[in-house]
This record gives sequence, C-alpha cells and structure tokens, in this order.
Amino acid sequence: MHAGQVEEAVAGAWRAFDIWQMTNFAERSKMVMSFHKVLEKHADEVAALITAEVGKPVVEAYMSELTGPLDTCVYLAENIETLLKEQTLNFANPLLSSKQSSIVFDPLGVIGIISPWNYPFSIPVMNMLAALMTGNTVVLKPSEKSPLIGLKIGELFEKAGFPRGVVTVITGDRRTGEALTKCKLSRIIFTGSVAGGASVMAQAAPNIVPVSMELGGKDPAIVLPDAPIDWTAKGLVWGAFTNAGQACASIERVYIIKGKNTDKLIERIVYHTSQLRLGQPTNPDTEIGPVIDEQQLLKIVDQVEKAKAEGAKILCGGNRRDDLGGYFFEPTVMTDVNHKMDIMTVETFGPVMPIMIVNSEDEAVMLANDSEYGLAASVWSPNLRRCEAIARDLNTGTVLMNDCLFSHASPQVPWGGTKKSGIGRSHGQFGLLDLVNIKHICTDSAGGGNRVWWYPYGQTRVKVAQGGIKLLHGSNILTKFKGMIEFVGNLFKNPRAGG
Repeated sequence: MHAGQVEEAVAGAWRAFDIWQMTNFAERSKMVMSFHKVLEKHADEVAALITAEVGKPVVEAYMSELTGPLDTCVYLAENIETLLKEQTLNFANPLLSSKQSSIVFDPLGVIGIISPWNYPFSIPVMNMLAALMTGNTVVLKPSEKSPLIGLKIGELFEKAGFPRGVVTVITGDRRTGEALTKCKLSRIIFTGSVAGGASVMAQAAPNIVPVSMELGGKDPAIVLPDAPIDWTAKGLVWGAFTNAGQACASIERVYIIKGKNTDKLIERIVYHTSQLRLGQPTNPDTEIGPVIDEQQLLKIVDQVEKAKAEGAKILCGGNRRDDLGGYFFEPTVMTDVNHKMDIMTVETFGPVMPIMIVNSEDEAVMLANDSEYGLAASVWSPNLRRCEAIARDLNTGTVLMNDCLFSHASPQVPWGGTKKSGIGRSHGQFGLLDLVNIKHICTDSAGGGNRVWWYPYGQTRVKVAQGGIKLLHGSNILTKFKGMIEFVGNLFKNPRAGG
C-alpha cells in the first residue's frame, strides 16, 4: 500500500474507535469469544497456511501459533474486568482527607502493529486481542514475507463479526510500515530486529507516538552440574532448534558448569540433535524445516564458517542442505567457542547451538549477562533454590527454570526484554497497561473554604508548613507535639497580617 492508502486505513480505524471505545467489557468479551470459535473452526486451514508460507513444521504451526491466541481469548474474556477494574485510593495526609481518588483505564485509540514473519500468526493476534479488549482499534501491518497470513488474520476477525474498521490489515514492504509509523497513532507495537526497532522509533518520534518493541535476543541457557543428563539434553535441543532456531527466545548459547557429567551431557545433546529430521514442513514427521530465505541462510552459514576459522569445533551438523530443495541448514552443535566470536554474541536466528564449559555459577552468570540483549534465559537443575538464585542475577525479562520458550504463548505472564531486546511488555496485566491511559480522577467532598496551600502566602503560612512537616514526619513524639502546636497555632491566622 502507498502512504495515502495507509493514512486512509488509519483514519477509518479512528472513526471505528469512536464507537468501539463505548462498548463495555461484556460486549468485547463476546466478540473475542466469537473470534475464538472462528479460529478453532478454521484451525487446520490456518495451520496449513502458516506451514506453506513460512515453512514452519506442521506440528509447530498448531502448537506454537494457535494455542497462544486461543488461550488468550479465554484468559481475557474471563479476566479483563478484574485486571482493569477501577481502583479507589485515599490520601494518607490528613489535609487531604476530603479527597478521594479513582484510577480508571481508558483506551488509547488506534494501535499500529507491525508484526514479524517468524511467528506470523500468534505474535500479532495475541497483541491484537489485548488491544481490542482494552477498547482500542487496530491497524496491522504483517511482514512482507508473510502477507497471506496477515490477510487471513483480518478475514478471521471479520468472520467473528468485528465491526468494520475495528481491525484493519494493510500489506506491503518496509515503505508501508514506515508510512504507518508516521501516521496519527496512539501506540506502535513492533516486533523485529534491533535495526528495525531503531527505525520505527525514529519515524514515530516527530509525532511523539509511544512504542512497545520486542526485538532481538541471544538467549543463554545455564546448566548446573546436577542437571539430569538426557532430560536436559532434550530440553536444550528443542529450545535451540524449534522453528529452525528462528525465535527471539531460542537458546542461542549454552553455558555448562563443569562437572562429572559434562561430557555425557554434550554427548546426549549431539545424539538428540543428530536424530532430528529435516524435510518439507508439510510432512508431519518433519522436525526441522527451512529457514525463511536465502539471506537468512547465508547469515547462518557465515557465522558458522567464521566460528570454525576462529577455532570452534563442530560436533554435528554445520552444513546447508541444498539437496532438500529449499533454505535448509543442518541443526548444529559447536564447542570451543568464546565471547570473541560472533556465534556467541550476535543473534544467529538459525539452528545452531554453541556450548561453552565454565567453572562456576558466577562465571556462567557473568557470561550470560555479557550481552547487548536481555530477552529471556533458562537455568537447568533439580536444585530449584540454586536455579532461582541464578535467575535473580540474570539481566533479562524472563527466566525459565528447567524449560524454555514456552511462556510467550502464555497470556497470563508478561513478555518483553531489557537492553536492546526491547521496550515495554506484552501479555498479562502489565501488557494491558501499555494499551490504556491510566487516568487519575480526584473528587473533593468539601464545599467551600480555602486550602492551606492556596494563596495568600505570608509568614504565618510558612510556620504552618514548618509545623505540618514536624507533625507528620517528625522523628520523635516531642518533635511531633511541637509541630502540632506550631501548625494549629498559625493555621487560622491571616497570612498577610503584619506583613
């Protein structure tokens, strides 16, 4: 779409907002559960489209793309009124005893969502559902690498009965996305690369449009010496290679704390990796499909070859597979790596697991935090006390103990990162707060009379202030008593008398 069409779409979303914002939670919940019904009915069709357009194995198309949105519908419909219930607050200061405050949550307006190709259905739909349930309207710009899925999303919301303009899908390349970011929006939600996020911030800055961004990751896994060998190996392998490693929260570096089982653990990681089946994603037996395109494949190849030249050792995989008829790369396990290598510091976004053996928990934490990213991390051990201690030291938005990745599909918990992994949160109560205006409304039941902080000023008003501070915040009873005398003694005097 050209810029004029994008502006027209946003204008239509603003017109729809005038009516949609007036609907109550019950009406919105009914619409969201209608979408839930439509999605469940068309689940096979949607999964097949995801597999065809982005090459995601069919099992993952169901489990990583559909379960999160379906769960989100139910979670929001059942809990939205509680999560955004108006709050009543009272002031502690007795001078404000006639006042009562309410905190209300108003919809913002039109939310622009720019979504990625790696999770082309679940990421935008979960964000859209939250925006709609808070009373906003949405303009979605899907990745140019997955436009058909974006159009399908719009079709499903239409089938669910959402009014015209409440959900709008615009397709196109980066110029379309740029046009959207320059429109009158209430917030932009962007998921993509760090470079893309920087561009979105710059484009939105002239209009002071706030942004929520989930960007890159180089997510670490820390494995303690007592971690169960085979079970941990299976978890790490899935975390590194699901969606061919094309997840912001993929395990992209592993720190194994040296112990008696270190070699056995690496052996099992290599074994389970070598058993993974590459192939066409439409085959239900396929576990690793292609990466998205030639550009991404070349990036993976370059990182692996560079690491080899710098001394890394490949234990399995390491090759592109042109014979499979697509952009395939073998799931790869590497050792003898270090933080001078791009493979340990630059996001790979491919099926590669580099492993470092370290000597202590402190070293593992130091290396895990030695990154410009801070999205997620995982810690592996049956000793949950030690896991939690490590988790609290990691500079990330999420830490999972004895699992990985899954929480993005859980609508109850917040998702987002630190450092260059993004700004803001999605999902859960904290994600909802990014989509509303948190408004303070204060009422005063006292009719008439002056306020002690109003004009006029004068020396007696200074003494009132001094006495009030001693009365309310004095360090001992005597100070508080003196403050009370000074406060009351000057409260009713004319501030301008004698001055």
